[in-house]
Amino acid sequence: MAKGAISLLDCLVQHFGLTLEEGERLILFGAVYQDRQRVNSNRSLAAGQYVRVHLQPKRFPVDGIDWRATIVSQNKDFLVVNKPAGIPVHATLDNQVENVLHQLRVALGIDVFVTQRLDTEVSGLMVFAKTQAFQRRFNQLLVERKVKKRYRALVNSAPEIGRHIHYMEPTERSPKTVSVEARPKWLECALRVVSVTPSPESFELEIDLETGRTHQIRVQLSALGSPIVGDKLYGSRTRYNANGNRMLGIGLFSASTTWSGSDGKEWSFRLSPPWLPGI
Repeated sequence: MAKGAISLLDCLVQHFGLTLEEGERLILFGAVYQDRQRVNSNRSLAAGQYVRVHLQPKRFPVDGIDWRATIVSQNKDFLVVNKPAGIPVHATLDNQVENVLHQLRVALGIDVFVTQRLDTEVSGLMVFAKTQAFQRRFNQLLVERKVKKRYRALVNSAPEIGRHIHYMEPTERSPKTVSVEARPKWLECALRVVSVTPSPESFELEIDLETGRTHQIRVQLSALGSPIVGDKLYGSRTRYNANGNRMLGIGLFSASTTWSGSDGKEWSFRLSPPWLPGI
């Protein structure tokens, strides 16, 4: 090692008070950055280089999940997965391991690529690509709004059936803000409440999602006075329970996905939400 240089691990020990084992764990977790780039192994540092460490990365409950069993269907181009609630789709700022994408790659031993996203708190159907060519084709279908997605949600107050349009402030911050009136550069959000079914403690909605903005269903339902059960970020005061059990996440489920392939074949997948008896 050159004079004046120090290893990344030694830096973590000397400047952050970590043991070697703690430093190695944080590097493998993806919680260490050098010059604003995530690093995955020990390396030599030169004087003046910038090191950032997330000493307490946020954890997600990936242990105990049979990731192969989450696969609903697959072929040479894609897999359709029933995403568990409480787990992000891809790496977060301080954790590159505890996410659906990484766990599928480890379980299957192949590259898998993201085509769409669900919030960490949301469960249900997602499509992952096995090839970058399929990833590009599917992403284009999403841009053209040719992927039909239906969600089911639990709410305590029923919204009106029909099409609802709001406009979302273009910001990375959460919670999101929407308006019923169009504003310059604000993003249109459109969904349709297809049905409302009452139950003893809540209402179950079926929702066709037309646009796919971050947190869109959550913020639109909240704006309609019908926040999703368990969604504290958007005003719910009710715990998310199913079949007598406290559930991870919120009462929002990606229930169906349909699209047509380049050969004209229609692909359609459906699942029932976890709050139905026996599910």
